[in-house]
Amino acid sequence: MQRAAATAAGRAAAAISRWTRRGGGTAISGLVAQTVAPQYVPDALNSLSSLVLVSGTNGKTTTTALIAAALRAAGHDVWTNPTGSNLERGVAAALIQRSAWHGGQRRERSAVGVFELDEWALASLLPRVRPTLVVLLNLFRDQLDRYGEIDTTAHAWREVIAGLPETTTVLANADDPLVTSVAQMHAGRVDWFGSDGPGEAAVLDPWADVRGCPRCGEPLAYDAVTFAHLGNWHCPVGDLTRPAPDVAITAVQTRGIDGLELTLATDGQHFQVEAPLPGLYSAYNVAAAVAAARALGIESAGALDAVIATGPAFGRAEVIESPQGEVVILLTKNPTSANQVLDLLAAEPERLDTLVLLNDGVADGEDVSWIWDVEFERLRTRRLTLGGRRAFDLEVRVKYAGVRPTEGDVDVVPGIAEPLDRALGRADGRLAVIATYTAMLAVRDVCVARGWATPYWTNA
Repeated sequence: MQRAAATAAGRAAAAISRWTRRGGGTAISGLVAQTVAPQYVPDALNSLSSLVLVSGTNGKTTTTALIAAALRAAGHDVWTNPTGSNLERGVAAALIQRSAWHGGQRRERSAVGVFELDEWALASLLPRVRPTLVVLLNLFRDQLDRYGEIDTTAHAWREVIAGLPETTTVLANADDPLVTSVAQMHAGRVDWFGSDGPGEAAVLDPWADVRGCPRCGEPLAYDAVTFAHLGNWHCPVGDLTRPAPDVAITAVQTRGIDGLELTLATDGQHFQVEAPLPGLYSAYNVAAAVAAARALGIESAGALDAVIATGPAFGRAEVIESPQGEVVILLTKNPTSANQVLDLLAAEPERLDTLVLLNDGVADGEDVSWIWDVEFERLRTRRLTLGGRRAFDLEVRVKYAGVRPTEGDVDVVPGIAEPLDRALGRADGRLAVIATYTAMLAVRDVCVARGWATPYWTNA
Protein backbone atom coordinates (compact mmCIF):
# COMPACT_ATOMS: atom_id res chain seq x y z
CA MET A 1 0.00 0.00 0.00
CA GLN A 2 2.82 2.41 0.86
CA ARG A 3 4.63 1.76 -2.41
CA ALA A 4 1.41 2.10 -4.38
CA ALA A 5 0.70 5.45 -2.71
CA ALA A 6 4.28 6.60 -3.35
CA THR A 7 4.06 5.65 -7.03
CA ALA A 8 0.73 7.41 -7.51
CA ALA A 9 1.93 10.54 -5.74
CA GLY A 10 5.18 10.58 -7.72
CA ARG A 11 3.39 10.21 -11.04
CA ALA A 12 1.02 13.03 -10.15
CA ALA A 13 3.93 15.29 -9.23
CA ALA A 14 5.67 14.55 -12.53
CA ALA A 15 2.50 15.26 -14.51
CA ILE A 16 1.96 18.57 -12.73
CA SER A 17 5.60 19.57 -13.24
CA ARG A 18 5.37 18.97 -16.98
CA TRP A 19 1.90 20.47 -17.35
CA THR A 20 3.01 23.68 -15.62
CA ARG A 21 6.31 23.62 -17.56
CA ARG A 22 8.30 23.73 -14.36
CA GLY A 23 10.46 20.82 -15.52
CA GLY A 24 10.44 17.25 -16.69
CA GLY A 25 9.46 15.74 -13.36
CA THR A 26 12.78 13.89 -13.25
CA ALA A 27 13.45 14.90 -9.65
CA ILE A 28 10.24 16.12 -8.00
CA SER A 29 8.38 12.87 -8.67
CA GLY A 30 11.13 10.89 -6.97
CA LEU A 31 11.28 13.29 -4.04
CA VAL A 32 7.55 12.91 -3.48
CA ALA A 33 7.74 9.11 -3.75
CA GLN A 34 10.62 8.97 -1.26
CA THR A 35 8.67 11.12 1.18
CA VAL A 36 5.81 8.64 1.10
CA ALA A 37 8.03 5.51 1.04
CA PRO A 38 11.59 6.20 2.29
CA GLN A 39 12.80 2.74 1.18
CA TYR A 40 11.39 3.14 -2.33
CA VAL A 41 14.75 3.10 -4.12
CA PRO A 42 16.70 0.39 -2.25
CA ASP A 43 13.69 -1.95 -2.22
CA ALA A 44 13.25 -1.61 -5.98
CA LEU A 45 16.95 -1.90 -6.82
CA ASN A 46 17.42 -4.98 -4.65
CA SER A 47 14.62 -6.72 -6.55
CA LEU A 48 16.45 -6.51 -9.89
CA SER A 49 18.31 -9.47 -11.38
CA SER A 50 21.54 -7.44 -11.32
CA LEU A 51 22.50 -3.84 -10.60
CA VAL A 52 25.22 -1.59 -12.03
CA LEU A 53 25.99 1.74 -10.34
CA VAL A 54 28.15 4.35 -12.09
CA SER A 55 29.71 7.31 -10.32
CA GLY A 56 32.46 9.88 -10.68
CA THR A 57 32.83 13.60 -11.23
CA ASN A 58 32.77 13.63 -15.03
CA GLY A 59 31.32 11.24 -17.63
CA LYS A 60 28.56 9.55 -15.61
CA THR A 61 25.68 10.17 -18.01
CA THR A 62 27.60 9.14 -21.14
CA THR A 63 29.16 6.04 -19.57
CA THR A 64 25.81 4.93 -18.15
CA ALA A 65 24.21 5.27 -21.60
CA LEU A 66 27.03 3.25 -23.20
CA ILE A 67 26.79 0.42 -20.64
CA ALA A 68 23.01 0.34 -21.05
CA ALA A 69 23.41 0.13 -24.85
CA ALA A 70 25.85 -2.79 -24.56
CA LEU A 71 23.49 -4.67 -22.25
CA ARG A 72 20.48 -4.07 -24.51
CA ALA A 73 22.45 -5.29 -27.50
CA ALA A 74 23.16 -8.48 -25.53
CA GLY A 75 19.41 -9.00 -25.07
CA HIS A 76 18.87 -7.62 -21.57
CA ASP A 77 15.94 -5.55 -20.37
CA VAL A 78 17.69 -2.47 -18.97
CA TRP A 79 16.36 0.05 -16.49
CA THR A 80 18.28 3.30 -16.21
CA ASN A 81 18.06 7.05 -15.51
CA PRO A 82 18.94 8.59 -18.90
CA THR A 83 17.94 12.14 -17.94
CA GLY A 84 21.07 12.61 -15.83
CA SER A 85 19.02 13.13 -12.67
CA ASN A 86 21.47 11.27 -10.43
CA LEU A 87 20.53 11.92 -6.83
CA GLU A 88 18.49 9.22 -5.12
CA ARG A 89 15.32 11.12 -5.98
CA GLY A 90 16.31 10.95 -9.67
CA VAL A 91 16.68 7.17 -9.44
CA ALA A 92 13.27 7.04 -7.76
CA ALA A 93 11.77 9.10 -10.59
CA ALA A 94 13.19 6.66 -13.16
CA LEU A 95 11.82 3.70 -11.22
CA ILE A 96 8.35 5.25 -11.06
CA GLN A 97 8.13 5.00 -14.83
CA ARG A 98 8.59 1.22 -14.50
CA SER A 99 6.05 0.83 -11.72
CA ALA A 100 2.70 -0.92 -11.94
CA TRP A 101 -0.38 0.56 -10.27
CA HIS A 102 0.31 -1.42 -7.08
CA GLY A 103 3.78 0.13 -6.73
CA GLY A 104 5.80 -2.91 -7.75
CA GLN A 105 8.12 -2.67 -10.75
CA ARG A 106 7.18 -4.55 -13.93
CA ARG A 107 9.44 -7.52 -14.76
CA GLU A 108 11.97 -6.44 -12.16
CA ARG A 109 13.34 -9.93 -11.53
CA SER A 110 14.51 -10.25 -15.14
CA ALA A 111 15.78 -6.67 -15.55
CA VAL A 112 19.26 -5.20 -15.20
CA GLY A 113 19.55 -1.81 -13.56
CA VAL A 114 22.21 0.64 -14.80
CA PHE A 115 22.04 3.87 -12.83
CA GLU A 116 24.35 6.83 -12.56
CA LEU A 117 24.77 8.36 -9.13
CA ASP A 118 26.18 11.62 -7.89
CA GLU A 119 29.36 11.06 -5.87
CA TRP A 120 27.68 11.66 -2.53
CA ALA A 121 24.50 9.85 -3.54
CA LEU A 122 26.69 6.78 -4.15
CA ALA A 123 28.14 7.05 -0.64
CA SER A 124 24.64 7.33 0.81
CA LEU A 125 22.92 4.59 -1.20
CA LEU A 126 25.64 1.94 -1.49
CA PRO A 127 25.28 0.52 2.06
CA ARG A 128 21.56 -0.08 1.39
CA VAL A 129 21.76 -1.98 -1.90
CA ARG A 130 23.45 -5.11 -3.30
CA PRO A 131 25.11 -4.07 -6.58
CA THR A 132 26.59 -6.53 -9.03
CA LEU A 133 29.04 -3.95 -10.37
CA VAL A 134 30.18 -0.52 -9.15
CA VAL A 135 31.95 1.69 -11.74
CA LEU A 136 34.23 4.45 -10.39
CA LEU A 137 35.20 6.86 -13.19
CA ASN A 138 37.25 9.70 -11.69
CA LEU A 139 37.42 12.33 -8.97
CA PHE A 140 37.96 15.98 -9.87
CA ARG A 141 37.43 19.18 -7.91
CA ASP A 142 33.80 20.15 -8.45
CA GLN A 143 31.30 22.42 -6.67
CA LEU A 144 33.43 23.22 -3.64
CA ASP A 145 30.47 24.89 -1.92
CA ARG A 146 28.60 21.54 -1.94
CA TYR A 147 31.27 18.85 -1.76
CA GLY A 148 34.43 20.43 -0.39
CA GLU A 149 37.77 19.05 -1.56
CA ILE A 150 37.94 15.74 -3.40
CA ASP A 151 39.80 14.10 -0.49
CA THR A 152 36.54 14.33 1.46
CA THR A 153 34.65 12.49 -1.27
CA ALA A 154 37.43 9.89 -1.57
CA HIS A 155 37.26 9.24 2.19
CA ALA A 156 33.49 8.68 2.02
CA TRP A 157 33.93 6.35 -0.95
CA ARG A 158 36.63 4.31 0.79
CA GLU A 159 34.30 3.61 3.70
CA VAL A 160 31.41 2.36 1.56
CA ILE A 161 33.62 0.42 -0.88
CA ALA A 162 35.30 -1.35 2.04
CA GLY A 163 31.84 -2.42 3.20
CA LEU A 164 30.77 -4.01 -0.09
CA PRO A 165 30.19 -7.79 -0.18
CA GLU A 166 32.86 -9.80 -1.96
CA THR A 167 30.28 -10.83 -4.55
CA THR A 168 30.28 -7.27 -5.94
CA THR A 169 32.79 -6.36 -8.65
CA VAL A 170 34.37 -2.92 -8.58
CA LEU A 171 35.54 -1.41 -11.88
CA ALA A 172 37.85 1.59 -11.50
CA ASN A 173 39.95 4.03 -13.48
CA ALA A 174 43.56 2.93 -13.01
CA ASP A 175 44.79 6.31 -14.30
CA ASP A 176 43.29 8.19 -11.33
CA PRO A 177 45.45 7.66 -8.21
CA LEU A 178 42.66 8.76 -5.88
CA VAL A 179 40.15 6.37 -7.44
CA THR A 180 42.76 3.60 -7.31
CA SER A 181 43.21 4.14 -3.57
CA VAL A 182 39.43 3.83 -3.17
CA ALA A 183 38.98 0.70 -5.28
CA GLN A 184 41.76 -1.15 -3.50
CA MET A 185 39.69 -1.04 -0.31
CA HIS A 186 37.40 -3.68 -1.83
CA ALA A 187 37.95 -7.25 -0.65
CA GLY A 188 36.40 -8.77 -3.78
CA ARG A 189 37.13 -8.59 -7.50
CA VAL A 190 38.49 -5.31 -8.86
CA ASP A 191 38.81 -4.68 -12.62
CA TRP A 192 40.60 -1.72 -14.18
CA PHE A 193 40.41 0.46 -17.26
CA GLY A 194 42.90 3.13 -18.29
CA SER A 195 45.37 4.38 -20.86
CA ASP A 196 48.47 2.52 -22.04
CA GLY A 197 49.87 4.73 -24.74
CA PRO A 198 48.25 8.17 -25.15
CA GLY A 199 49.88 10.87 -23.09
CA GLU A 200 52.36 13.66 -23.33
CA ALA A 201 55.16 15.07 -21.19
CA ALA A 202 55.03 13.72 -17.66
CA VAL A 203 54.25 17.14 -16.19
CA LEU A 204 50.95 17.76 -14.46
CA ASP A 205 48.74 20.62 -15.55
CA PRO A 206 48.92 23.60 -13.16
CA TRP A 207 45.29 23.03 -12.19
CA ALA A 208 45.61 19.26 -11.59
CA ASP A 209 43.72 18.18 -8.47
CA VAL A 210 45.92 15.29 -7.22
CA ARG A 211 49.69 15.68 -6.85
CA GLY A 212 50.59 13.53 -3.87
CA CYS A 213 50.22 9.84 -3.14
CA PRO A 214 46.82 9.28 -1.47
CA ARG A 215 48.52 7.00 1.09
CA CYS A 216 51.76 8.71 2.06
CA GLY A 217 51.56 12.20 0.52
CA GLU A 218 54.81 11.92 -1.48
CA PRO A 219 54.66 13.75 -4.84
CA LEU A 220 53.56 11.27 -7.49
CA ALA A 221 55.83 10.47 -10.42
CA TYR A 222 54.31 10.29 -13.92
CA ASP A 223 55.61 8.52 -17.02
CA ALA A 224 52.78 10.06 -19.05
CA VAL A 225 49.88 12.45 -18.38
CA THR A 226 46.67 12.26 -20.39
CA PHE A 227 44.98 15.25 -18.73
CA ALA A 228 44.55 16.70 -15.25
CA HIS A 229 45.99 14.12 -12.83
CA LEU A 230 45.14 11.11 -15.01
CA GLY A 231 47.98 9.12 -16.51
CA ASN A 232 50.64 6.49 -15.92
CA TRP A 233 51.72 7.28 -12.36
CA HIS A 234 53.41 5.69 -9.37
CA CYS A 235 54.33 6.58 -5.81
CA PRO A 236 58.11 7.04 -5.70
CA VAL A 237 58.39 5.24 -2.33
CA GLY A 238 56.17 2.35 -3.42
CA ASP A 239 53.11 2.96 -1.24
CA LEU A 240 50.75 2.90 -4.23
CA THR A 241 51.25 1.68 -7.79
CA ARG A 242 49.05 2.13 -10.81
CA PRO A 243 47.38 -1.20 -11.67
CA ALA A 244 47.60 -2.65 -15.18
CA PRO A 245 44.30 -1.99 -17.01
CA ASP A 246 42.14 -4.94 -18.04
CA VAL A 247 40.82 -2.71 -20.84
CA ALA A 248 43.47 -0.31 -22.08
CA ILE A 249 43.34 2.66 -24.44
CA THR A 250 46.45 2.26 -26.61
CA ALA A 251 45.86 5.01 -29.20
CA VAL A 252 43.53 8.00 -29.61
CA GLN A 253 42.95 10.40 -32.47
CA THR A 254 40.36 13.12 -31.87
CA ARG A 255 38.30 14.58 -34.71
CA GLY A 256 37.09 17.62 -32.81
CA ILE A 257 33.34 17.78 -32.22
CA ASP A 258 32.69 15.02 -34.77
CA GLY A 259 34.12 12.19 -32.67
CA LEU A 260 37.28 10.20 -32.11
CA GLU A 261 39.21 7.15 -33.24
CA LEU A 262 40.76 4.92 -30.63
CA THR A 263 42.33 1.52 -30.15
CA LEU A 264 41.39 -0.65 -27.19
CA ALA A 265 43.31 -3.69 -25.96
CA THR A 266 41.76 -6.36 -23.77
CA ASP A 267 42.30 -10.09 -23.25
CA GLY A 268 44.94 -10.25 -25.98
CA GLN A 269 42.72 -8.58 -28.59
CA HIS A 270 42.97 -5.13 -30.18
CA PHE A 271 39.93 -3.23 -31.41
CA GLN A 272 39.90 -0.19 -33.72
CA VAL A 273 36.98 2.05 -32.83
CA GLU A 274 35.41 5.09 -34.48
CA ALA A 275 33.03 6.61 -31.95
CA PRO A 276 30.66 9.57 -32.43
CA LEU A 277 31.71 10.86 -29.00
CA PRO A 278 34.15 13.77 -28.98
CA GLY A 279 37.21 14.47 -26.87
CA LEU A 280 39.92 12.51 -25.12
CA TYR A 281 37.68 12.23 -22.07
CA SER A 282 35.22 10.21 -24.16
CA ALA A 283 37.90 7.58 -24.74
CA TYR A 284 37.79 6.87 -20.99
CA ASN A 285 33.98 6.58 -21.13
CA VAL A 286 34.20 4.06 -23.98
CA ALA A 287 36.88 2.04 -22.18
CA ALA A 288 34.82 2.03 -18.98
CA ALA A 289 31.73 0.81 -20.84
CA VAL A 290 33.63 -2.01 -22.56
CA ALA A 291 35.25 -3.01 -19.26
CA ALA A 292 31.84 -2.99 -17.56
CA ALA A 293 30.38 -5.20 -20.28
CA ARG A 294 33.37 -7.54 -19.92
CA ALA A 295 32.82 -7.76 -16.15
CA LEU A 296 29.17 -8.64 -16.80
CA GLY A 297 30.10 -11.42 -19.20
CA ILE A 298 29.45 -9.62 -22.51
CA GLU A 299 32.08 -10.12 -25.20
CA SER A 300 33.98 -6.95 -26.14
CA ALA A 301 33.26 -6.93 -29.88
CA GLY A 302 29.51 -6.88 -29.30
CA ALA A 303 29.82 -4.22 -26.65
CA LEU A 304 31.86 -2.01 -29.00
CA ASP A 305 29.28 -2.38 -31.77
CA ALA A 306 26.65 -1.02 -29.37
CA VAL A 307 28.93 1.79 -28.20
CA ILE A 308 29.67 2.91 -31.76
CA ALA A 309 25.94 3.17 -32.44
CA THR A 310 25.34 5.35 -29.37
CA GLY A 311 25.58 9.10 -29.85
CA PRO A 312 26.17 11.80 -27.23
CA ALA A 313 23.74 12.22 -24.38
CA PHE A 314 21.69 15.41 -24.26
CA GLY A 315 23.81 18.48 -23.64
CA ARG A 316 27.05 16.49 -23.97
CA ALA A 317 28.18 17.46 -27.47
CA GLU A 318 24.54 17.27 -28.55
CA VAL A 319 23.90 18.83 -31.97
CA ILE A 320 20.64 20.77 -32.41
CA GLU A 321 19.62 22.07 -35.82
CA SER A 322 18.38 25.67 -35.82
CA PRO A 323 17.30 27.80 -38.78
CA GLN A 324 20.62 29.66 -38.47
CA GLY A 325 22.75 26.49 -38.37
CA GLU A 326 23.99 23.85 -35.94
CA VAL A 327 24.03 24.48 -32.20
CA VAL A 328 26.51 22.17 -30.46
CA ILE A 329 25.97 22.11 -26.68
CA LEU A 330 29.02 21.24 -24.58
CA LEU A 331 28.41 20.80 -20.84
CA THR A 332 31.14 22.01 -18.50
CA LYS A 333 31.11 21.49 -14.73
CA ASN A 334 34.57 22.25 -13.43
CA PRO A 335 38.10 23.21 -14.56
CA THR A 336 38.87 19.71 -15.87
CA SER A 337 35.78 19.44 -18.07
CA ALA A 338 36.09 23.04 -19.28
CA ASN A 339 39.74 22.64 -20.23
CA GLN A 340 38.97 19.44 -22.10
CA VAL A 341 36.22 21.22 -24.04
CA LEU A 342 38.67 23.98 -24.97
CA ASP A 343 41.10 21.33 -26.24
CA LEU A 344 38.24 19.77 -28.19
CA LEU A 345 37.46 23.06 -29.94
CA ALA A 346 41.16 23.63 -30.62
CA ALA A 347 41.14 20.37 -32.60
CA GLU A 348 38.55 21.75 -35.02
CA PRO A 349 40.05 22.44 -38.48
CA GLU A 350 38.62 25.97 -38.43
CA ARG A 351 37.78 28.30 -35.57
CA LEU A 352 34.14 28.17 -34.54
CA ASP A 353 31.82 30.85 -33.24
CA THR A 354 31.50 30.30 -29.50
CA LEU A 355 28.91 31.12 -26.82
CA VAL A 356 29.96 30.61 -23.19
CA LEU A 357 27.18 30.53 -20.56
CA LEU A 358 28.01 30.65 -16.84
CA ASN A 359 25.33 30.20 -14.18
CA ASP A 360 25.69 29.94 -10.42
CA GLY A 361 22.73 27.78 -9.45
CA VAL A 362 22.98 25.07 -6.81
CA ALA A 363 23.48 22.44 -9.51
CA ASP A 364 26.29 24.49 -11.07
CA GLY A 365 28.03 25.42 -7.85
CA GLU A 366 27.30 28.84 -6.42
CA ASP A 367 31.03 29.59 -6.14
CA VAL A 368 32.23 30.45 -9.67
CA SER A 369 35.85 31.12 -8.72
CA TRP A 370 36.69 27.86 -10.54
CA ILE A 371 36.67 29.74 -13.86
CA TRP A 372 40.11 31.11 -12.92
CA ASP A 373 41.46 27.57 -13.22
CA VAL A 374 40.00 27.27 -16.72
CA GLU A 375 42.73 27.98 -19.25
CA PHE A 376 40.76 30.37 -21.44
CA GLU A 377 44.12 31.23 -22.94
CA ARG A 378 43.56 28.04 -24.99
CA LEU A 379 40.31 29.35 -26.49
CA ARG A 380 40.53 29.81 -30.24
CA THR A 381 37.32 31.32 -31.56
CA ARG A 382 35.99 33.19 -34.54
CA ARG A 383 33.42 35.24 -32.64
CA LEU A 384 32.80 35.09 -28.88
CA THR A 385 29.61 35.79 -26.94
CA LEU A 386 29.40 35.56 -23.13
CA GLY A 387 26.11 35.00 -21.29
CA GLY A 388 24.40 33.42 -18.30
CA ARG A 389 23.81 34.92 -14.87
CA ARG A 390 27.54 35.48 -14.35
CA ALA A 391 28.37 36.83 -17.80
CA PHE A 392 30.38 39.73 -16.41
CA ASP A 393 32.58 37.36 -14.36
CA LEU A 394 33.36 35.62 -17.64
CA GLU A 395 34.13 38.95 -19.25
CA VAL A 396 36.80 39.68 -16.63
CA ARG A 397 38.28 36.19 -16.93
CA VAL A 398 38.61 36.21 -20.73
CA LYS A 399 40.03 39.72 -20.60
CA TYR A 400 42.84 38.56 -18.31
CA ALA A 401 43.29 35.51 -20.56
CA GLY A 402 43.85 37.82 -23.51
CA VAL A 403 41.23 36.10 -25.68
CA ARG A 404 41.07 37.74 -29.10
CA PRO A 405 38.35 36.51 -31.50
CA THR A 406 39.46 36.59 -35.11
CA GLU A 407 36.32 38.55 -36.03
CA GLY A 408 34.71 41.26 -33.91
CA ASP A 409 34.86 42.05 -30.23
CA VAL A 410 33.77 39.93 -27.27
CA ASP A 411 30.00 40.39 -26.89
CA VAL A 412 28.67 40.27 -23.31
CA VAL A 413 24.91 39.64 -22.95
CA PRO A 414 23.58 38.37 -19.59
CA GLY A 415 20.82 35.76 -19.73
CA ILE A 416 20.23 32.77 -21.98
CA ALA A 417 17.87 33.45 -24.90
CA GLU A 418 19.27 36.86 -25.82
CA PRO A 419 22.94 35.81 -25.95
CA LEU A 420 21.92 32.69 -27.91
CA ASP A 421 20.13 34.85 -30.47
CA ARG A 422 23.04 37.29 -30.61
CA ALA A 423 25.55 34.48 -31.12
CA LEU A 424 23.42 32.70 -33.75
CA GLY A 425 22.92 35.98 -35.59
CA ARG A 426 26.69 36.34 -35.91
CA ALA A 427 27.56 32.65 -36.41
CA ASP A 428 28.53 31.05 -39.66
CA GLY A 429 26.99 27.58 -39.87
CA ARG A 430 27.97 26.09 -36.49
CA LEU A 431 27.84 27.56 -32.98
CA ALA A 432 29.62 25.91 -30.05
CA VAL A 433 27.79 26.54 -26.77
CA ILE A 434 29.91 25.93 -23.65
CA ALA A 435 27.49 25.90 -20.71
CA THR A 436 27.29 24.99 -17.04
CA TYR A 437 24.55 22.58 -16.00
CA THR A 438 21.57 24.87 -15.40
CA ALA A 439 22.62 27.03 -18.35
CA MET A 440 22.70 23.91 -20.53
CA LEU A 441 19.17 23.00 -19.45
CA ALA A 442 18.01 26.58 -20.03
CA VAL A 443 19.45 26.84 -23.53
CA ARG A 444 17.85 23.50 -24.38
CA ASP A 445 14.53 24.83 -23.07
CA VAL A 446 14.84 27.73 -25.49
CA CYS A 447 15.53 25.32 -28.35
CA VAL A 448 12.57 23.14 -27.32
CA ALA A 449 10.22 26.14 -27.13
CA ARG A 450 11.23 27.07 -30.68
CA GLY A 451 10.68 23.58 -32.01
CA TRP A 452 14.36 22.82 -32.65
CA ALA A 453 14.66 20.02 -30.09
CA THR A 454 12.56 17.68 -27.96
CA PRO A 455 12.48 17.76 -24.14
CA TYR A 456 15.33 15.75 -22.65
CA TRP A 457 12.97 13.54 -20.68
CA THR A 458 10.93 12.35 -23.68
CA ASN A 459 13.24 9.37 -24.33
CA ALA A 460 13.53 8.41 -20.67
